[in-house]
Amino acid sequence: MKKAVLASALALLAACSNPPPANSTPDEINGAFSNAPRSNRPAANNSNEPRGTSIVVDTNDVGEFRGTRMAQLLQSLDGEDETQWQFVRRHVHPQPTPPVVLDKQGKVVKRNYPWPPEDPKKLSAPQKAWRSYKLWPDFVAAMLHADNWASAGVRARLAAYGRMYELTWKFQTAREYQSPTAESEHWRAYAESMLAYGADGEAMLVRNMILALTNPSEDSVRNAQSVLVQVGEPAVETLCAALWIGFRQAAMLDDGSLTVQGNANFNKYVVDTLYRIGPRAGSQAVFELENSLDERGRAPGTAWRFRKHFVELLGRLALPDSLRTLEAEIERIDITEYDSEALRQGRQVVDKAGTDHATFVYREYLLKAFSGFRTPEALRGVIRIWTLDEDHNEGAIAAILKISGKSVRSLKEARALASALKVDLKGG
Repeated sequence: MKKAVLASALALLAACSNPPPANSTPDEINGAFSNAPRSNRPAANNSNEPRGTSIVVDTNDVGEFRGTRMAQLLQSLDGEDETQWQFVRRHVHPQPTPPVVLDKQGKVVKRNYPWPPEDPKKLSAPQKAWRSYKLWPDFVAAMLHADNWASAGVRARLAAYGRMYELTWKFQTAREYQSPTAESEHWRAYAESMLAYGADGEAMLVRNMILALTNPSEDSVRNAQSVLVQVGEPAVETLCAALWIGFRQAAMLDDGSLTVQGNANFNKYVVDTLYRIGPRAGSQAVFELENSLDERGRAPGTAWRFRKHFVELLGRLALPDSLRTLEAEIERIDITEYDSEALRQGRQVVDKAGTDHATFVYREYLLKAFSGFRTPEALRGVIRIWTLDEDHNEGAIAAILKISGKSVRSLKEARALASALKVDLKGG
């Protein structure tokens, strides 16, 4: 599971991202990792500290804290000792002074102190308090800040999260089995344990498995894909959200040093997993493309770099209802590429050659997607792209052959074939 990499992506996602409410549509998946050196485990805290002060935990290791100390604290909320409940809450309440003050639009109006700190080993008191506060997942802190935080239902849910974080930490730090079969069983057992916690466990499991797709170990990727396919439809929305982001992971090597690495095939693995889940993934891909347009109904700028993954998925699934969406992509994609050096200088200078190349590449993705359909109606999109740019002749000819089984040599012959197959090239 880990090979040379001790800290795989699995616990890190549970440690660093916030699961959304059940049945919500995720808008992002975050993985925030610190490159600061590891420090000592959290020291024992004095429960006799004055009321009104937050307990400050001194550690840089977010994953270890959440999988051990935080997990234990949350599980203690299952007990009947109200003093212990208050002790747990004082780790996040009251919230310490944040590094910046934002207005309603999210614009910084005041800076209280530098963040992130220049030297993680030399922090001011406010920086230490804020780092300690951010050890806790935002959603956990929010639950502990709520007026009903001490209700039996909320405490039971927080305690369950504590058990899930502990499960994930133990899974992530377990030694890899030499037998691939035994290792796969280890992943399956972890998945079943998480799923036993219902919607919350399912959401955390899915995010862990998605981040595992960044792991350089192909064995880890295959095991993660198997778990996600086992989860099935409930994983679709989060997988699609991942295609808008991409991932890199922080990892610790055997010598104790930290590195940042990823898997260049991450998007491919996500698309493969969605394809294996089936038609439900197609309807979500259509939703992603249709609901990510601007007020003009266009997809401007460099959005094509993300949209191409949904196009590829729709072509592989070849669901009839998605054909119109793929056709619409021909006209509504509004690609603009910028000069990379100018961007580094804070200027947006259009790179015409780059824009033309990107437009060509995206249309080739569309041609390949159309070729996945075995209906004459798919010819309409192919011919439209060929009409816009004759340089697409090779891709168009190949797509037409796959769609119809007929070979053409020119755009004129392609139109004649469409007419013979009664395809309305104006839109049907």
